[in-house]
Formats: sequence, structure tokens, C-alpha cells
Amino acid sequence: MSPLEAEAKKVAMIGGLTSVIGFKAVGVETYIAAVPEDGPAIWESLPLDRYALVLITEPVYRVLLEKVPGFPDLGELPVIMAVPAVSGSLGLARAGIRSRVVKALGSTLE
Repeated sequence: MSPLEAEAKKVAMIGGLTSVIGFKAVGVETYIAAVPEDGPAIWESLPLDRYALVLITEPVYRVLLEKVPGFPDLGELPVIMAVPAVSGSLGLARAGIRSRVVKALGSTLE
């Protein structure tokens, strides 16, 4: 294995079955939360050092915000992003992206 392959990071997704199943087909490591309240247990067991990006559906993300102290840690890696579930958006994904743009650019894009 080359050094580049040894350091390659993956993408993970946590959410309901119908929201994550399509991502599995393109190589995303999926973690199925039967109900959003399963999110904290999945999060605590996640090998975060393996991932460059962790996508989390908004219902699970909301529970993680409420139940996991210090979530999300907006350090370097992995990048944690909320995404809308197939059931619809709660607005968390948009707010998260907006805050990342502000952090990166110092202002919002309108």
C-alpha cells in the first residue's frame, strides 16, 4: 500500500435508511439510524479518524446537537455537514453551510 493510499480518508453518512441507501451505492460508508435518537450511539462508535467528511441527515443532526456535548467539533477533519433527509429540510443544512462560508470568506454570499 502506498503512503497516499494509507492516508486516504473516506466519506460516511448517518441517517435513516431511505436517506442513506443511495449513498452506499457510490462508496459512502453508511450508518443507519432507525430513529433519530439512535444518532448519539452511532456517533460515539464512529471511527472519526477514518473520515474526511461525515454527512448527517438533519433529524439525526438535531438530536446530536441536543444530546452530544461539544457536537459538532468544527476542527479540521472530519468535516461534519448536515444534509436534508428525504422527508424534507429542517433548515439545519442551509444554516451550517452558511456558517462555513462566513468562516471561510468572512461574509455571506447573497
